[in-house]
Amino acid sequence: MDTNFNLHTHTSRCEHAVGLDEDYVKSAIKAGFKTLGFSDHAFFPNIVHKGMRGDYKELDNYISSINDLKKKYKDQIDIKLGFETEYQENFYSFYRFLIKEKGFDFLILGQHVTYNAQGDPIYYFKNNDDIEGIKRYKDDLIKGMKTGLFLYVCHPDLFMCNITKITPEIEEVCREICKASVEYNLPLEINLGELRREEKTKNSLNHHYPDPFFWKIASEYGVSCIIGIDAHSPNDLENNNYLQIAFNLIKENNLKLLNDVKMINLNYLD
Repeated sequence: MDTNFNLHTHTSRCEHAVGLDEDYVKSAIKAGFKTLGFSDHAFFPNIVHKGMRGDYKELDNYISSINDLKKKYKDQIDIKLGFETEYQENFYSFYRFLIKEKGFDFLILGQHVTYNAQGDPIYYFKNNDDIEGIKRYKDDLIKGMKTGLFLYVCHPDLFMCNITKITPEIEEVCREICKASVEYNLPLEINLGELRREEKTKNSLNHHYPDPFFWKIASEYGVSCIIGIDAHSPNDLENNNYLQIAFNLIKENNLKLLNDVKMINLNYLD
């Protein structure tokens, strides 16, 4: 089992990743990836979220840097320009602008927060087992999935970090996300970022992502999955230990892995 691409790669602009853009490319080539997608957290006009996403004034630098690397390394690796971002209805026209006017190759849906009219972040989960927050997360995620703006869903099981036990309500949230994945033909990502933060996975809740319960439910619906390195350092692209954990999860649940970039529709927005 193998995969030849990673489309979930951050840059230091988000302020919680490190390394030069070019170093990510060099590491991806060394790791044997044929395609590398940069997908830093989107920079929004009129929103400042320090430590989470870059300032909007960095947009053109981000675009030019990735496009320059596309040209420089075109004979060694296929580089794609993207963003990982949340869906809100008022962001729709901005996303179309990125795709149609700024030449973005893709967007991936990674729901973390929403923003109020003043641009302040509103987090979904106020405390553990916040079922109302989890349901809001699920509802916003599915709204984004319906739009056709996104190539796939990042860490759909992120909400599992905020529970102490699996209840019928939690199971229903899992099922609704998986049903939407099939209905809107949107793959779900097995995200490796949390696995690298080992101390967080050893907390008393015993839940993290990728979450085995969620992916067992996903297997019942026949969803397609993608592995996302969620690289925050160039070294993350060369660490095969976590890839093997993902492969084991896929094998145990007989999941449908899209392991070649040709298996996904990168022209989905044409």
